[in-house]
Amino acid sequence: MKRVILCFILIRAFDVYAQKPIDELIAVEKKFAKTSKDYSTKKAFLAFVDSNCVGYNQGKQINIFREWAERNADSSKLTWSPEISVIAASGEMGINSGPWQYSETDSVIAKGHFTTVWKKKNNGEWKAVFDMGIGYPQKIDDDDNIHKIILNKKYSSIDSSALIQVENNFTAAFKANKDAAIQLVIEKDSWININGHPSFKGSEAVLSALTFIDQNIQFKPGGFFVSNSYDLLAVYGIIKNEGKKDQGFLHVWERDNKEWKMLMMVIH
Repeated sequence: MKRVILCFILIRAFDVYAQKPIDELIAVEKKFAKTSKDYSTKKAFLAFVDSNCVGYNQGKQINIFREWAERNADSSKLTWSPEISVIAASGEMGINSGPWQYSETDSVIAKGHFTTVWKKKNNGEWKAVFDMGIGYPQKIDDDDNIHKIILNKKYSSIDSSALIQVENNFTAAFKANKDAAIQLVIEKDSWININGHPSFKGSEAVLSALTFIDQNIQFKPGGFFVSNSYDLLAVYGIIKNEGKKDQGFLHVWERDNKEWKMLMMVIH
């Protein structure tokens, strides 16, 4: 009987350990948001984002840390909460997404959804390395039931050209037929965030969003982040569309053996 109890304790201990990386990821996002709410948004960004954190503003790539460092401190507040969280099998890279709102003198000025890519440094500290938001008019309430996606397969290293080819293959398929290209790479947990619309959550909702994605846009990758387990890939860049302003984008890919599936698409 003692052996059975000990075995159960060990199993539960292993389960808690397995959950720890994603819990850390969610906790750092909440601490980031709380710092913004309790102190100032500028202080929060300077404390939690990497000095080379990538973002986009009006279709141009920017350094998020530098942008906030150069802003004047004021009383405006940016508040947010994670709604979905994805962690790599290696536990050192993850993505959070959820609703945000921006307020001035207690009046809500803007609302939307954020997506942040996090990397864990060698010293154990989490830093945001990419941050992108979309806006929409609807009020989305915070959800305490965060949807957790824990990847559990580790793969051998892949060279950068092979990783970029994942994006290039999708881009080529998208150019031929966007609907077929997206249907081929999504899964049940896939999300699409498109500026001007609340998030499309799950494969059925994603398919309903296809009408809002222009067939003529072209994805131009600018860089990527990949997990140490080579199972989570985040590609970012510029969207080109003749006659229209450039937009930023983020594609989050999950590896499943030889296939890569798109967990998230963000069109800024």
